[in-house]
Amino acid sequence: MSSYIVDKAHINAMINSGLSSYDKLHWSHGDERYVLDYSNANDIGQMLLEENIKAVQERYQNTAISDLPGRSDAEYLLPFQFKLMYGLSPVQSLKLINGYEYQACDDTDWEKSNAYAFCNALRRH
Repeated sequence: MSSYIVDKAHINAMINSGLSSYDKLHWSHGDERYVLDYSNANDIGQMLLEENIKAVQERYQNTAISDLPGRSDAEYLLPFQFKLMYGLSPVQSLKLINGYEYQACDDTDWEKSNAYAFCNALRRH
């Protein structure tokens, strides 16, 4: 399967998975420490979206964002907007993480990215 840009709903579900516990999701990236909460859910979602786009652009070099596989239409020019949802099971959450990682791992710096650190923390969470 080739790389594509995931739907914002996919990223939104990942953010909701991270917010679904009494324990706050936290992770480190470089010297920075992060804690996911409702106040930064939009920023974290945008970071995940940008990492996915970066990976797909690396795979399909010299391709305009509007021509990349997946949702690369005008919706992606708008900032990520978190929406609260309920009812994800742990298995669904793990599948969301796996699916996102598969689409974002084509970036040569993937394992050094904040998105990678977030996914690992969410999986442990």
